[in-house]
Amino acid sequence: MVSQWSFLVCLLALAGATISLDRQALGGDAPPSDPRASFADKARQYFTDEELATGRAYARGRYLLYGARIALTLGLFGLLTLSPLSAKIRDLSVSVAGGRVWLTIGIFGLLLALLYYVVTFPVSLYGSFLREHTFGLSRQTFVAWAWDYAKGALINAVILLPLLILLYTFIRWDPVRWYLPVWVVVVLVMSLLAELSPILFDPLFHTFRPVQNTALVERLRTLTARAGLTVGPILEMDASRKTTKTNAYFTGFGRTRRIVLYDTLLTASAPEEVELVVAHELGHWRRHHIWKGMAISAVSALAALWLIARLLNIAADSGRFGFIHPADPRSLPLLLLLLVALTILTMPIQMAISRSFEREADRESLRLTANPKAFIASEITLARSNLADIDPPRVVVWLLYTHPPVLERIAMAEAFRAEQGQ
Repeated sequence: MVSQWSFLVCLLALAGATISLDRQALGGDAPPSDPRASFADKARQYFTDEELATGRAYARGRYLLYGARIALTLGLFGLLTLSPLSAKIRDLSVSVAGGRVWLTIGIFGLLLALLYYVVTFPVSLYGSFLREHTFGLSRQTFVAWAWDYAKGALINAVILLPLLILLYTFIRWDPVRWYLPVWVVVVLVMSLLAELSPILFDPLFHTFRPVQNTALVERLRTLTARAGLTVGPILEMDASRKTTKTNAYFTGFGRTRRIVLYDTLLTASAPEEVELVVAHELGHWRRHHIWKGMAISAVSALAALWLIARLLNIAADSGRFGFIHPADPRSLPLLLLLLVALTILTMPIQMAISRSFEREADRESLRLTANPKAFIASEITLARSNLADIDPPRVVVWLLYTHPPVLERIAMAEAFRAEQGQ
C-alpha cells in the first residue's frame, strides 16, 4: 500500500522489479503510434480538451517528481559511498551496539533509513499530499496522510532490518557465494509477503467489507466461474476516504486470494464496467502472469545478487570505498547504490514485459465478457478519474509505463467489436 520509493523498495529490488498487475499505470496511459492528426481526432472523440490538458499537467509533474526522487536516492547513496559520512555512522553504530556485530548492522541500517526518509520527505509530502490536493484527487487531512506515511516507514523497518542482519550474516560466512542463500531468502520472503499482505498489511491502511450490491457480486461470481477461477471474498475498499481515484485489483494466493474494488469505482462505474475491470484481472490469472512475474523476478534477483557480490568484492579489494571486506557495514551504501542503478537500467525491460502482460489481460477480458462497449467505457472512466496523460513523452512510456496506451486499448476493443460484428 506504500507507493513511494522507500528503503524497503531499495532492498527488495534484490528480487527484481515486481510487475504491477493492477489497472492504474504511473500517471495514466501512453499514446499509440498513430500519426499526430489521427491521434488528435481519436483523443477528442473520447476526451475533452480540458481533460487532455489537466491529465497532461498532472502526470508530467509526476514524471519530474519521480526523477527528483531517483536523483535524491542516487545522490544520497553515492555520497555515503564516497564520503567519510558512512564511516562516522558506522562508528556510531558500533559504539551504540557495544561491539555486537548483528546489532551494529541493525543500527547502521536504521540510521541510513532515517537519513533516506529525511532527504526524500519533501518530495513525498509535495508529490503524494500537496499536489494531490491541488488536483482534487486527495481527501486526506495532513494528519491522516502523515500517519499512513509513518506506518509505511515502520512496516519497512520491521521487514527490512531483520533481513539486513541476515544478509550481512551470510556475507560474513561466505564473502564470495553469499548471494545463493540470500537469493533463497528473498524468493521466500517475496512469496510470503504476497500471501500475507492482504491480511497483515492492507487492513492497516484501509477498511474492507464485502461488496453490498448482491446483484453485482453474483455477476462477478458468474464471471470468475466462466474464467475457471475460484476466488475468496469480493471486497469493497474505502478508497473514497483518501482519494477520488478509481481502481480494482486481485491480491493474495490460496486462501488469501480475493478481489478488491475501490468504492470510488463502484460509485463511478456501471456494473458492466466493473465487470470489465475484474475480467482484466482475471485475464492475468488465466495467462499465469502472477507466476510468470514471480519467476522473472526470481531469475533477475539471482543475476542481480551475483553481480553485486562480484562488485562488492572488487570494491573491497580495491580499498577505495572505505572497506576491505564486503561484510563491513560501510559496504551497505554501495550495495544500495548498485541495487538502485540496476533497477533503473533494467526498467525498460521490466516495463516492456508488464505492458505485454497487460495487453494479454485486455484480450482475455474481451473474450470473457464479449462487451467491447463496456471495455471502452471502463477505460474512459479510469483515465478521467486518475487524470491520465493521454499524450506523454515517448521516452517516459518506454521507461516508466506499466500499461499500454489508453487509445491503443480502446482501438483494440474497437477492432474486437468489428470482428464480432457488433
